[in-house]
Amino acid sequence: MKLLFVNPSLRLNHPYKLLPVGLGMVMTYTEMNGYEFDFLDIDINDMENDEVEKYIENNHYDIIAFGTIVTHYKWIKWFCNKIKFYQPDTKIIVGNSVSGSCIDVFMKNIPADFAVIGEGEITFLELLDALRKNKDVCDIEGIAYRNGDGYKVNGKRKALKRVDEFPHVNWDYFDVEKYRSKKTSMIDDEDENDMSFPVNTARGCAFQCSFCHYVFWDDPYRHRSPDSIIDEIERNIEKYGTTTIGFWDELSFAGLNQVEALSKRIIERKVEFRWSCATRTDLFGRPDRSRAKREYIAKLMKDAGCYSTGFSLESANKEILKMMNKKVDKECFSEHITILKNAGIKTYTSIVFGYPIETKETIKETFDMCEQNHMYPSIGYLLPLPYTEMYEYAKKNGFITDEDAYLDSITERQNLCLNMTQMSNEEIINEIKIGAQRLNISLDLKFDKTKLIKTGGYKKIDDAGGMGGDIEKPEIIRNENDFSFNYSKSTFDESTNPKK
Repeated sequence: MKLLFVNPSLRLNHPYKLLPVGLGMVMTYTEMNGYEFDFLDIDINDMENDEVEKYIENNHYDIIAFGTIVTHYKWIKWFCNKIKFYQPDTKIIVGNSVSGSCIDVFMKNIPADFAVIGEGEITFLELLDALRKNKDVCDIEGIAYRNGDGYKVNGKRKALKRVDEFPHVNWDYFDVEKYRSKKTSMIDDEDENDMSFPVNTARGCAFQCSFCHYVFWDDPYRHRSPDSIIDEIERNIEKYGTTTIGFWDELSFAGLNQVEALSKRIIERKVEFRWSCATRTDLFGRPDRSRAKREYIAKLMKDAGCYSTGFSLESANKEILKMMNKKVDKECFSEHITILKNAGIKTYTSIVFGYPIETKETIKETFDMCEQNHMYPSIGYLLPLPYTEMYEYAKKNGFITDEDAYLDSITERQNLCLNMTQMSNEEIINEIKIGAQRLNISLDLKFDKTKLIKTGGYKKIDDAGGMGGDIEKPEIIRNENDFSFNYSKSTFDESTNPKK
């Protein structure tokens, strides 16, 4: 049985290239269980559509498997149709949020044979086994599959409780040296001979913000043990020669005990490396621990090698935060930043504009909070994504009437794809520009006025302690998309945020 894994490209010819953790995990688990496969990395090779089409025309497989985020829906539709045109008998398996978050729309409009819903390793392996043995797939949990002229969705698979049981990602399938030649960090100066290696330390998030979706949405928040994390990091250092690690999670740390345990273990094991992570917005600002204890843990974190952390303010308006289901106290935001900065850890945040109750006053309120804390944030618009409260709100209130057409149209959070406020497009865009320019002047960043949202990277704003956006988007050839907003990535790029 010939199997091909494919790594799609969210943004062709982008200067930053990131090793795909989710795909790497599934490929590793599949090989560990005895399967061989080919691999087509469209992203690192910047393959244009005609190159991709030629490959599919000339290389036939029994199964082609891939996954990506839902903002890449339009390209995935194109790709699946091309596969079926040249290889009508090939089985197509699609995972991640492009299929799992909008399963009915996906199965009705895209000619994939199977969709994997939620955590993918075990489900994908069971599906492969069934196809290899020509067995019925009706009892496999966590999939949707073709059933005559229609399709059937099986119940969701219960997530594995102990994520330590999954193997460390084998990056040998990827052209690591080619990835190394690309920039993998936008947040400070990078050794040209090094690269930031992603390590997944936790699955899911402890919260469910109304604008956010991630693959493990229906699963409990689960984090790996300190020794399991450090074992993988040591392997990456020894095998790939890296000294920088990006914790690639929706939420690396939900509580201070978690931070303390990992930091202490890194120090005890005398493993030296730099790392970045994602935390709650108020993790070091909440008064449930003494300030002395919070400062001690931040210093411990720094001593263990942490050099930067990201978290999402999203809004400074309490009513909008309530509508976001953020469950954070904005008053803790400033102390969180202060404690981390005093410990010598760089801090980055993001904000989202465009909730239905957004006004000129609430936009100013959020920029005021950023200015008070000397933070230039990653600025984005609300982008309603399937399987979120705001997506259901948009459908219920007539903003989304054709889901397939809407998913074809969306691109990235730094483009205004859907306006549900009482302001016109021009008004909300102008108000954000006013606030961003005020921050630009106040923090003496000297950004060009045309790049206040897409700033060109974080290295330019490190001195301000803030966080910018991505480069100006080139003329669109295929539907260009954002990276899933993931602070554990070694880059802070435009995206759909996971709520912290």
